[in-house]
Amino acid sequence: MQDPSKKIKYGAMMIALFTILLAGAFFIPLIGLLIMIFLPLPIILYRLREDRSSTALVVLSTGILALLLGGLTLLPFVLGFVVLGFLIAEFIVLGKSKLYIFMGSGLFLIVVGILTYLVLALFFEVNIIDSLMAMLKESEEQFKASLNGFSALPKGSENVVAEAFMLYRSSIPAVFILSVYVFTFIVVILNFMLLQRLGHDVPKFPPFRGMKLPVITIFIYGLFILLPFVTKMTPDSSTYLIYVNATIILRALLLLQGLALVHYLMFRMKLPGIVTFFSTILALLFNPITILLGILDIGVNIRAWIRKDNSK
Repeated sequence: MQDPSKKIKYGAMMIALFTILLAGAFFIPLIGLLIMIFLPLPIILYRLREDRSSTALVVLSTGILALLLGGLTLLPFVLGFVVLGFLIAEFIVLGKSKLYIFMGSGLFLIVVGILTYLVLALFFEVNIIDSLMAMLKESEEQFKASLNGFSALPKGSENVVAEAFMLYRSSIPAVFILSVYVFTFIVVILNFMLLQRLGHDVPKFPPFRGMKLPVITIFIYGLFILLPFVTKMTPDSSTYLIYVNATIILRALLLLQGLALVHYLMFRMKLPGIVTFFSTILALLFNPITILLGILDIGVNIRAWIRKDNSK
């Protein structure tokens, strides 16, 4: 049995550390975003050392402290990060893989983002989506006004601009999901690095070059590519909204698959890391080709050919 006084003392230390990180995240310019990444760390450290019920009390105490210091506006933000820390630590204790932790944490943050949006819209009459739409509409009008100053532009330029901004507005859900997972990836990577430095055993990602999406991904992507040819879609229809967002997410996945193939090729050729780095940059710059490589990697099994050539 552990000494309860030590539990309380360590819990108070972690709450104090979280409060310091929270203050830094809000009041230190530029560095604040980096500090925000480590907000789950105090809860993770406490859960890896203490039991689940004690950690739940620390999470509750942190929420009450945030309510006293920042009011209701700060509470969802704080609870999101402390519960995220609790979930990550719980997954580590249960022996889950790093990929499982990454996917589960990203899904949790997506749910938190949706709930926060609903609470702000329903109870505080603050609609983030409407505000973002208004900003995009204002940007569109300003861009069109600037185009009017160029008399040499071909006719129909304004329609192209309007369609582009309509695409931006429709792709907000996909951009939100992808942004959350990018942020979650950074949170997991950096916090796990610190946990390792502090002597904790944490799971590791399998090599990126081994990534392989299921074959059904190609068929789903093909169906969405054919959708505009078999269904009439208008920019304000739900079908168009689903098409735009699903296409963006699928292309992002296929881009990752293409990058994984590039890394696999560099690994089989036993090239130095600097070559892999510059190859990755080039693959991102020529992303349509990389997406095509990702499709071929899933459907044609290019890796088998690479292994065959290397074995000669």
